[in-house]
Amino acid sequence: MSYIIYRPIPLNLYTYSRQIPGWSDVYLLSHYLTSPFSTSTIHQMKNATSIIILIVLLFSPHSLFAVEMPSDMVQIKAGCFLMGTNDSYIYEDDEDNAREKPAHKVCLSAFHLDRYEVTQRKWDAVMNINRSVFHRPEQPITHIDWNEAHQYCKSVGKRLPTEAEWEYAARAGKQTRFSWGNEIDDDYLWYAGNSSREPADVGKKKPNAWGLYDMVGGVWEWVGDWFSPNYYEQSPTKNPKGPTQKSFRVIRGNSWMSEEQHLRVMARQPGMSDQTLSYWVGVRCALSP
Repeated sequence: MSYIIYRPIPLNLYTYSRQIPGWSDVYLLSHYLTSPFSTSTIHQMKNATSIIILIVLLFSPHSLFAVEMPSDMVQIKAGCFLMGTNDSYIYEDDEDNAREKPAHKVCLSAFHLDRYEVTQRKWDAVMNINRSVFHRPEQPITHIDWNEAHQYCKSVGKRLPTEAEWEYAARAGKQTRFSWGNEIDDDYLWYAGNSSREPADVGKKKPNAWGLYDMVGGVWEWVGDWFSPNYYEQSPTKNPKGPTQKSFRVIRGNSWMSEEQHLRVMARQPGMSDQTLSYWVGVRCALSP
């Protein structure tokens, strides 16, 4: 589709169309009372207007065009929520969940998030390595490290979500253990209790209230933040992005191998650069509006 910025002038004598450099589908179309090469005051004013529009296009194109959200993403509205929990749970190694405490207020700007975990089909179209144990095009990509997840999202014009964005989206407006309540519901997630010894294709369970699939269960997902077990104690309220550099990045969401007692939207692990069967780590990308 070509975009035309059209500036009508009554009783025009000349029509002048020029393509904007670097924008193959955007043109300036002007009607002039004078020749486009005139030195008249009117012509100079029109040229000044064209220059202003060009500057806006180069540095803030979204202000002139309504950019259509990708169909495979969900728009997440700005808002506040309580991140973390004050309740007690355990992890796979029987460690307590102090890393999820305290519950604290977080406020986020609007963003977009992939509706599904990135499938192997989409991954293979961009990346040149696939270490997934099972190779099925609609299964989520697995066994990727953080740098690969970051590079994939960057390559498709997106980014990794922050940890706060991930949990906000996973909760979908709820403060319960899951977005649908406090009890396991097989209609919404894949976990050790209902999986068939391999990851399922994405999107086969019900989505949460915001239209996101497999936010709990499925595979673990990389986020942008570094991991710190006590970051929540000093996390800023507005758009937190995690601590300064640590040893590991964060993975969220549990996997199809997680046991019932370990499942919850608050669960957070330090992600290894996983090449093992311990964590089935994939990714879903975010996009700033």
